[in-house]
Amino acid sequence: MSTIMSQLHLDHLSLSRLLDVLKDKLVSLKAGENPDYQLILDVITYIVDYADAHHHPLEDQIYDYAIQQYPSSKQALAEVAAEHKQIRDDTREFQQLIESILMDSVVSMDIFNQRLEDFICRQYDHLNHEEGKIFPMLEKLLQGKDWLNLQVKLQTREDPLFGDNVAEEYKRLYKSLIQENAVA
Repeated sequence: MSTIMSQLHLDHLSLSRLLDVLKDKLVSLKAGENPDYQLILDVITYIVDYADAHHHPLEDQIYDYAIQQYPSSKQALAEVAAEHKQIRDDTREFQQLIESILMDSVVSMDIFNQRLEDFICRQYDHLNHEEGKIFPMLEKLLQGKDWLNLQVKLQTREDPLFGDNVAEEYKRLYKSLIQENAVA
């Protein structure tokens, strides 16, 4: 497995951990507990800042390369690239909802819980699609020379939450994850 694919898998594991946190928060909300909107916003902001701004564009570059080199992959890879755009839009919309709640907008708990549940499901569905179908397809298609070409072209960035150096804006979230044993 290439270094690039290893990093993408690791990113998916990290995103799954955060989705598990959101899922636990949803269970608590449905049980009538008060929500920690700031923590939920911190998770969503990380997804916007890292997954949507770095991880998905990195995958899209790999998909574009694979389509150019192996045209038979076009339909599957174009569909998942379109998913990235929809996920980005959905995530930003959900982020705006939480920000408006934190600025005292009133949103019913039923509506918020449904939006959170829908968000979590869409994210898990996407991760499972990539891990179950797209990544195995890429690993079969792309050869050593392809990964070397991609390695030269792609710009990677350290994960600001799960990397070696936790960015200042994610220290509260990181501390919360440690307390909930969500960080490996």
